[in-house]
Amino acid sequence: MQGLIAALRWMTTLPMPNKEVAEEGDMQTILPWLPITGLVVGLCVVLACYTGSLLNPWLGALLGTLVWMLVTGGLHADGLADLVDALGASHGNAERFIAVLKDPHIGSFGVLALIFLVVGKLILLKFLIDAEAWWGLLLIPMWARLGVLFWCRLPALTDGFAAQLKTVNIVYQNSIWLLAMIILSLFSGTLLWLAIGIIYLWHAFLKYRVKGMNGDCLGAGIECSEIVLLGLLLI
Repeated sequence: MQGLIAALRWMTTLPMPNKEVAEEGDMQTILPWLPITGLVVGLCVVLACYTGSLLNPWLGALLGTLVWMLVTGGLHADGLADLVDALGASHGNAERFIAVLKDPHIGSFGVLALIFLVVGKLILLKFLIDAEAWWGLLLIPMWARLGVLFWCRLPALTDGFAAQLKTVNIVYQNSIWLLAMIILSLFSGTLLWLAIGIIYLWHAFLKYRVKGMNGDCLGAGIECSEIVLLGLLLI
């Protein structure tokens, strides 16, 4: 449970006990709990969407989008903005890519990415509220965070946090979680099991285009996976 509490403290803004828990540096303990943090995020989003939809579906979608951002602290959205800025400004120069990726300021590419992300989630949530796709909404954040367990095995772009993730060995936990998520997706009667392909495609993108990963790349992967899976759920 210490790993779960530490994972929730790392991946969400939800208040957690102040007692002694695993440190953020103990990624061997924290990482296997990431899909559960996704379940917690999904529960918050579903509750917000359902509550707002009692008055109006668009209000439910707005509340769901707002809670989605608040409960994650915009952490993953920030990673998406940083990665898009770096890709847009580097012009194929690896050193400039890393420099822009580490720059705390946001550029025009990042702003556009955030606008697309927020508007996309708002509209897709409205359609999914109309379809009452509550079970699928619970699974989407879980699938997105499961991807981190695979992407973090890529070479680290920078020293520190990303390099530390590279040393974690959770192959056994990855296999169990992947099987469990496939079963849950099939049981829900959705096409969300195709998230396996999304996880692989982001892995290939980071490996061959970005040439590695860091925290921003992982956060961007979560956001991109979620927006694609929202669209897939509509099918």
